[in-house]
Amino acid sequence: MLCHRLASLIVSALLTATIVAVAGCGGGQAAVTVPPAAGPQAPGAPALLKQKLRPGEVMLDAEYSPERKGPFHLEGHYLVRFAQYAPESPGMSFGDQTPFVAYLAGTNPGEKKIALFHRAAARGQRTLSLNGRYFVEVAFGDFPYVLRFTPTG
Repeated sequence: MLCHRLASLIVSALLTATIVAVAGCGGGQAAVTVPPAAGPQAPGAPALLKQKLRPGEVMLDAEYSPERKGPFHLEGHYLVRFAQYAPESPGMSFGDQTPFVAYLAGTNPGEKKIALFHRAAARGQRTLSLNGRYFVEVAFGDFPYVLRFTPTG
């Protein structure tokens, strides 16, 4: 009985010492810095993300890729723009980063994809004539991004 009691006291003392040691760990260390979140309020967020949508516009934004959204009915001429940004490094040029790659894919799996962008850049734009329902696919991009389809006529 005495051995059992002694063993219990030793285990209790070891547990208490462990808890005190763990609780005291890191007391002198600096707090971990969490990178800023993406979105319109993020450091370096592009104006393209902050502007209100106009009638007929489609806008997509996400923090990472790959991403597929839609389908969207797009009919007519569109100015298609993209911007990517790095909240943790707002001045980044993106010229030496992974290219931003985006496509339009029709709702019929056999349809050929329409390339939108394949650029290592902070932003880009092009004009397209579209008529149909499309999924927007962002295949590559290491940073938060925004894609905006604006009717032009």
